[in-house]
Formats: sequence, C-alpha cells, structure tokens
Amino acid sequence: MPRLLPTIQERLLRLKGLLSQLGTARGTDRVKAELSSQRAEDLAEGMARMEPEDAAALLQAMDPIQAGNVMVELPTDTAREIVDELSDEVLASYLDALPMDDAIDLAEEVGDERFESLLEVIPAEDAAEIRRLMAYPEDSVGRLMTERYFWAKPDMTIKQILADLRKAGEEKYEQVNDIYVVDDAHQLLGVTSLRRVLRVPQSTEVAEIMRVDPVTVHATDDEESAARTMARYGFYALPVLDESGKLVGIFTGDDAQTILREAETEDVLAVGGVTGDAEPYYALNPWSLYKRRFPWLIALFVAETLTGAVMRHYGKDTEVGVPPLMFFLPLILGAGGNSGAQVTTTITRALALDEVKTGDWLAVMGKEFVVALMIGASLGLLGFARAFFGWSTGMGLSLVVGLALPVVVLWATTIGSILPIGAKRLGFDPAVMSAPFITTFVDATGLIIYFEIARRLLG
Repeated sequence: MPRLLPTIQERLLRLKGLLSQLGTARGTDRVKAELSSQRAEDLAEGMARMEPEDAAALLQAMDPIQAGNVMVELPTDTAREIVDELSDEVLASYLDALPMDDAIDLAEEVGDERFESLLEVIPAEDAAEIRRLMAYPEDSVGRLMTERYFWAKPDMTIKQILADLRKAGEEKYEQVNDIYVVDDAHQLLGVTSLRRVLRVPQSTEVAEIMRVDPVTVHATDDEESAARTMARYGFYALPVLDESGKLVGIFTGDDAQTILREAETEDVLAVGGVTGDAEPYYALNPWSLYKRRFPWLIALFVAETLTGAVMRHYGKDTEVGVPPLMFFLPLILGAGGNSGAQVTTTITRALALDEVKTGDWLAVMGKEFVVALMIGASLGLLGFARAFFGWSTGMGLSLVVGLALPVVVLWATTIGSILPIGAKRLGFDPAVMSAPFITTFVDATGLIIYFEIARRLLG
C-alpha cells in the first residue's frame, strides 16, 4: 500500500534524528541511505525550519544531485543562509549536477560574484550553457528553458527515434513527452508526441505524423505569460524560439507550475496589503514580515489621516461639534483593521499551500506577536508625532494615540493570526470566514481599547 506523506513536524523530527547520527562513519552511512529515499520537496520543507548549520550538514551528507535539487526547492532567504555554511567545492558539485535552468536559481542565492567563481570550476560546456541562459532578460522564458530536449530531422524513421531514446543517458533529455522536428538550420518544422510515435509503424518518417502549427514562445517572452499559455493548452512543455525562429530550448511544465503558484500567491498577498516575493511562511523571520507589511500600512496611515483632517475641519463648526478625541478614530481603527487583514491574508494563503498546519497555531501566534510589536511601535511613534506636532493636540491626547495604536495593532494581529487556523480547525473555509469578520471585530474592540486608554489617561 502507498504510504501517506509525513507532516511537516514529522519531517523535521526525522531530519533532527538523522542529524544526531552524523557523528560516526556508520551513522553517516545510515543517514545517506535514509536521505536518498526522501523527496527533495519534503526535505526542503523540513530544512526550512532548521538552523542553517544543521541544514548544511545534512546537505553535505546527500548525493550532490539530490542536494542540488533540495537547494533549488529551498526558499531563497533560507538558501542564502545555508550557502554561507558551504564551501565553493560543495556548491560547485551541486551546480554541476543540476539541470541548467535550475542551476541558474543558485545565482540569486550565492550572489553574482561567488556564482561566477563557481562557473570557473564546473565543466566548460555546462558553464557556457548557463551563461547563454543568463544572457536573457530576467523573468524571461530564456532564463528558465532547458537545452536538453529531444529533436529529430523530418526524414528520421520511428525506428531511429526509438533507438536513440533507448541509448540516451538518463540526464540527456529533460523530458521526452514531445519530439521536436527541425531542419538543417534548426528551424522548428513541427512537433509530435511520444504517444503517437509508439502507435505507428516503425518505418514511418516523423514528418508524416508531426503537427506543423505548434504553439511556441520566444526566449524573451515574459515567463508568467508563457506559463499561462502552457496552462491554457495543457501542454507538458513549450518550444522556445529565438528571433529568427530557431529552436533554442523548451519551457517545461514544472517551471510553469512554480511560476503560476508564486504569481497567484503574490496577487493574493497584494490584495491583503502585503508586498514581496512568494516565500513559504516559515522561511520568513519577523523582520522579513515587517518589511513586507509596513510600507502598505504607512500608505494607509497617510490616507486615514486625511479622514481625520476632514473630521478636524468640521470639528471647528460649533453646530457639528466633533470632540478632538474623535479625530483619530479612523487612524486607530484603520491601523487595526489593516494589520489584522494582512495577517489573516498571509495565514490563509499559507494554510491553502499547506505551509502551515492547524497544530502550528502557537508558533504562528508567537511569530506574529513579535511582528505586531515592531509594527505597533512604529505606528505608535508616527501617531504620536502626527497628533503632537502635526495637529498640536497636546501631550495627553497625543499619548493616548501613541499608546492606542500599538495595543490595537497587537490585538488585531492576535485575532488575525488565530482566526484562519480556528476556522479551518472547525471545518470552515478560512478565506470566507476570516476576511469579513476581522474588520468588524477589530472595529468594535478597537473602540473599546481606544476609549479605555483615553479614559485612564485623560480622565
């Protein structure tokens, strides 16, 4: 019977157990045997929660091919910390073992200068291919394509094609689902599938069964647009052409899937007011989360001071008579609602991608508490300065604003972090339940917090 995939906690415990066995030669052999049976994605997910030096020790116990694949799967920030623990010789062995499109991913993690020195160590042919791919614009298909594809001349028979496939080494082709037919100048003439090849007589020439109007992309095309094209037609890969129409590589489905998942994550987080690349939740430390959220909160902070300015304007009208304490309500409630929405969006997306489990609620709350302290303190200082220096409201009311902001943000973040996890635990959709509820709840409780602080400080 197929075994169930282990949970994140089980993977982490297993990795920590393996780490403790690395002290002896016999233990090292046992660790290598155990690691060789694990999938790169599962290993990367567990290592993202380990200390960099521990993760580096396990990487060095793996086969270079497996270790390279794990490095590619690791979040960028995590990989950057781990590569500092690895020597150039070790990294070069990973670089040499990876497919070229995956090898380029290491450039972002090790830095341009160190990456260039690694290219001097690996075989010249592989280094030249990597440099060719890196010459294409960033975020273009050319950066992600592979040159290891199966191509054939139009007069080749099915028998010749099958013989070539049988003799080819495992690493020669990235995938063989599609066979690309080219002329002597390597211009793309058509494409056929391996399934179709297996269904016709072996004496058939490939030109007789090829499709002459294949869907293609250019090497300089945007990677997300190319990925959506592939998803639209359900292809395993797309042929990549240069400006002259020459076939220079293929864009594969695994890369397209990763691009679309990251793009969708970034879009969802942007709706919730969170910026930055799509990195797994546990790969981000509190400072990283602060940098992703605070810029949007500053923009919303400025916008909400405009609402307060309107109330201040009408507060001068004796018929309206808005008390000064009310001028800051939009600022206080807006900061709480926005920070709570950011947390809710982040955790909901992490739950959807299985990066966070319902059993992780305590760890999530601990991390979000630290982030909330940083954001609340920053907004509190800004709020105090805006009230005291901007509107000259006096020390008392300015202190109320400066204290209420961090307390409301801390409260909103606590609720925002636990709501999605609690909703999923109860069997509800976190996205449907959390987003509408957080704003309403924070508005009501934020009023109580603000007025209670004012009552104690102002009497």
